[in-house]
Amino acid sequence: MTEKRAPDQDALIDRILHLWRADADTLPSEPRLAELTGASRNSVREALIRLEERGYVHRTQGARTSPNRRLPGVGRRIDQQFDHSLSIRAAGYDATLDLVSSERTSLVPGIHRFDDLPDGTSVLRTVKMWRVDGAPYALAEDLVPLVDEVELDPHRPVFELAEAANGVRVAWETMWIEATGLDAERAALLSAEAATPVIEMTYCGYGADDAIGYWSREVQLPAPPGLRNALIRRVRS
Repeated sequence: MTEKRAPDQDALIDRILHLWRADADTLPSEPRLAELTGASRNSVREALIRLEERGYVHRTQGARTSPNRRLPGVGRRIDQQFDHSLSIRAAGYDATLDLVSSERTSLVPGIHRFDDLPDGTSVLRTVKMWRVDGAPYALAEDLVPLVDEVELDPHRPVFELAEAANGVRVAWETMWIEATGLDAERAALLSAEAATPVIEMTYCGYGADDAIGYWSREVQLPAPPGLRNALIRRVRS
């Protein structure tokens, strides 16, 4: 008997998600999912564990797996990393990315620093703005440490730039959230009033070996439906 080859886990997860129906009470059983996807039961079980960690399903001992039926309407998940353009398009809007500025520079001490990189670190600094149906939505300043002398397209997502510029394939991202008011410079870029209340998010992306791939600081204006920031957490009692 030929042994089933386990498909790539991400591909298997995608297959299971295609089988997911938001109005269904349960997903098919593990044996049925294995049959439908062509994967082994062990691979299906591992995929379901990963889906549970991401908030897609809830698994109960001795019971079937239940999908999170609220998930399609939660908006942009801040517990997952996606390029803004993809999130905007997925919500049904037209996405535009403006590269406001891009430069190679060395970091110097200053009160506006939001990173913990050593002074003198050579970085690619970019400022990007995303528009939703032509209206300003989000503004991000990225700092990508430069290790390799390579040509970089600053329009690319920051995690892709990190892998190209310093070899770090980002595995983790730590985020700090703070309520603040827009400073005059960022307000002008976003066509907003200075001191407009916003949520500022500061990210540090790093690899499995703790090497830093990038630092990023972002502010967002109030989002249209489908793009509100959301966090999904598994509750354990």
